[in-house]
Amino acid sequence: MEVKEEHKDLLRGLGLCDRDFELFDGKFVRYEYDREKGVRIYDPYYATSFEEYIDADGWSSWSIENDTFMTNIIKDAQAETQRREAISQRPGPEEVAEAIRRKFNVKDND
Repeated sequence: MEVKEEHKDLLRGLGLCDRDFELFDGKFVRYEYDREKGVRIYDPYYATSFEEYIDADGWSSWSIENDTFMTNIIKDAQAETQRREAISQRPGPEEVAEAIRRKFNVKDND
């Protein structure tokens, strides 16, 4: 599927990069343009670098909507994940191996 030059800036505004335009095959990755609403993409398998919400029907929201719902949630979740990882006490590989040996009653071969 050919991506029209006049639509590329709108698609970039959704977060797509130039290499994503090669993925538009008209079947699994495509887009629609509306003069009033802008563009939206059909990318149900997230093949492109689009990071926002894609509905169950495979379509993103229209570019005029400036939907950043997913980015906002992910940003907060990533910060919380990093905070928890920093305070988490993780066992080392030897501790994990020993716990598995005990759980499955495996004797050391030494």
